[in-house]
Amino acid sequence: MNIDKDKFELSQFIKDHYPIIGFFLLMVALHLIMGFLGDDEGYSKLLSDYPLTRLIVDRYNEWSSRVIIDALTIILSREFIIWKILDTILYTLGVYLLIKFINKDNNRNITLFGVLLFLMYPLFDMAGAGWVSTTLNYSWCFAFAMISFIPLVNELRGKKTNIIIYVLAILSLIYAVNQEQSCLMILGINVLYLIHCLINKRNISRFNILIVIVSAISLTMILTCPGNAERTVIETGRYYAEYANFGIVEKLYLGTIPTIEILLKDKVLFTVFYVLLSGCALLKTENKYLRGILYFNIILILFLVLFKTLVDISSINTYLNIGLIHKPVVASLLSAAKSVTESVPLVNDAIGLFGYKGIPKTLTAPAVLTVLISIYLILSSCWMIFKTFGKKQLLPLVLFAAGFLSRFAVGFSPTIFESGSRTAFFFYMTIIAVVLMLIRKLYDENSISDVWEKRMKIAFAALGLLTYFAVFAIVCVMF
Repeated sequence: MNIDKDKFELSQFIKDHYPIIGFFLLMVALHLIMGFLGDDEGYSKLLSDYPLTRLIVDRYNEWSSRVIIDALTIILSREFIIWKILDTILYTLGVYLLIKFINKDNNRNITLFGVLLFLMYPLFDMAGAGWVSTTLNYSWCFAFAMISFIPLVNELRGKKTNIIIYVLAILSLIYAVNQEQSCLMILGINVLYLIHCLINKRNISRFNILIVIVSAISLTMILTCPGNAERTVIETGRYYAEYANFGIVEKLYLGTIPTIEILLKDKVLFTVFYVLLSGCALLKTENKYLRGILYFNIILILFLVLFKTLVDISSINTYLNIGLIHKPVVASLLSAAKSVTESVPLVNDAIGLFGYKGIPKTLTAPAVLTVLISIYLILSSCWMIFKTFGKKQLLPLVLFAAGFLSRFAVGFSPTIFESGSRTAFFFYMTIIAVVLMLIRKLYDENSISDVWEKRMKIAFAALGLLTYFAVFAIVCVMF
């Protein structure tokens, strides 16, 4: 046994993978303080009254087509410690694989940027319905989707895949497509890739066809499940009775405006995406009018985020009643923030409408402005992605569109406001993927200088760690 060689290999492994190792340790620390809450408590008691098979059959007929996810939720809600271990491993694995798929050359700088981007995701959204209930429906579907893509990515890169990996990929796929948003994204992306291969007369991957077939079967099951129809009726009456009278225009509104509200509310990740995207598009644009639009985009998103921050600050005393708020200095700051927002009533009312849980009763100037801002942010994002990557690299645009549509589709559900921010999880994952592709493109084209690389690392680290510790603090206070 060569101890020196083993030490060197361990040291090299840590050096090569320190961003992922660091991310894993941060997730361990966060999971240690997580507590039991929400729907998890109800799920944990179900097996005391009925056998698992009866519970799953009843839920399929009366509530949901997510039979695999529900079965595991019922089991793991009784084993919270086991869930903590599995969730830490799976989420880290999903993060690692997404970065690995994009960062094919194992550039440590790109890996670091990827990890910092994932730290910018407001992970507290995964507590929306309870940690177990929410993660099994979102972050676990993401992780298993990443595992299911391994054989396909290997085929594209000319690598062989072990039979064990094939089996794990198929099992992971079956889990991932059991959730509606995840199923639609996986099916849509793979159908588009299949069409791309047919049009360009490229070799068609058998595993790509398998993914399409499995996803289509799952979607058929989702659409024909009696429990899903029953659940829609029940939840319409329970959460949003007015929804039953909405037409296509109202549902399009609900799919768009609350989606942008989530992105503006969380402030960090979409802002980084939009500013970096605008900057990259500037590098590709010489037309002075288009450059003017891109500079306007940067000013717009920074203004919206700053104004939304002031609105949030000025409304703190509405939600919290603690001694600190009544201190003269703090009270004056809150008053100053309120004065600033009220001095621009049109923007203030528009920002308020982003978070309004419903449809505006009348067509006002703020309502029109809210719609225009939302449409502009989405369409300009698509245009900038296309401008940056060009016709030959449509995957980033496809991913962004798929992510947006996964959240947009929630507007066609009566639980849109009850489900909250967690339904934007897959959109956030595609935003992270596109940003990482942008960064890789900068490195591939040698468009990033040492000075800007250092500045970006500092900015990303500050934003990522700030978001992580904000989530950590919230969890500490709650539990």
